[in-house]
Amino acid sequence: MKNTLAKLVLPLAKPTLAKIHRYKDVHRGESCYLIGGGVSLKWFDLAAFADKITIPCGYLPFHNDFNKLQAMYLVIVEPWCFSPIIRTANPAKIIIKEPIMRAYRGIIKKYPEKEFFLHLSNYPFLRARNVKYLFRDINDDRLPADFITRRINAFEGSLTTSILLAIYMGFDHCYLVGYDYTHVPSRNLHFFEKGYGVLTAHPDYQKEFFAIAKEFIDITTITLDGTSDFVNSITYQKHTGRDPVFRENKELIEERYLKALATWPGYAIY
Repeated sequence: MKNTLAKLVLPLAKPTLAKIHRYKDVHRGESCYLIGGGVSLKWFDLAAFADKITIPCGYLPFHNDFNKLQAMYLVIVEPWCFSPIIRTANPAKIIIKEPIMRAYRGIIKKYPEKEFFLHLSNYPFLRARNVKYLFRDINDDRLPADFITRRINAFEGSLTTSILLAIYMGFDHCYLVGYDYTHVPSRNLHFFEKGYGVLTAHPDYQKEFFAIAKEFIDITTITLDGTSDFVNSITYQKHTGRDPVFRENKELIEERYLKALATWPGYAIY
């Protein structure tokens, strides 16, 4: 059913999806930061990453220091995330997402100069001049036959999609910040949740994807105090010259955003 729907939608959505073509190689030869949502961000000063263009994902715009970054592009890859309600499979329930999405719509309106890349399924719920849409692949005749999306799913999550965009835009080196599953040891939890996180092993995390992606771009993950299995790594202290300092979520995010995030049952905000 999903494949049939995709075949029907893709021809109609082709002009919308083609808007990404303007970004091909616009940053040829540059390096960038890709910032995720991991708990390690609680120890990092975002001002330390102001020297390069940044591609954040998810709820990083809720961070008090977001404006210190050169965040030209933002990635939200979750399907249907701007739908006012969502049905979960396990447990089976309907969740009202409007508080979080209302807050994020405010972010998109607040920053008309920034480009937001969303999953195509959000098109019925959110349209704006600074919003672009992605779906399954980048259909651009200028891309080689062995381009990364022809060889592996690069739309699996925020990490893979952000790296894909960096490759497409021509960056030759990306630094991963707050992508904690690439750290050894790694911690679970988001920066906007309460606590220090729990050390959790993620063996072989994106091993196959990284093997292919590194043919197109150099990748270095910035860790709190560890290393990485499948990409180069450097600690925050060594990369920035600053000591990591822990701050709790309430010190990083305004209460109105914490209250919105707390409506999602999977987040431990308070």
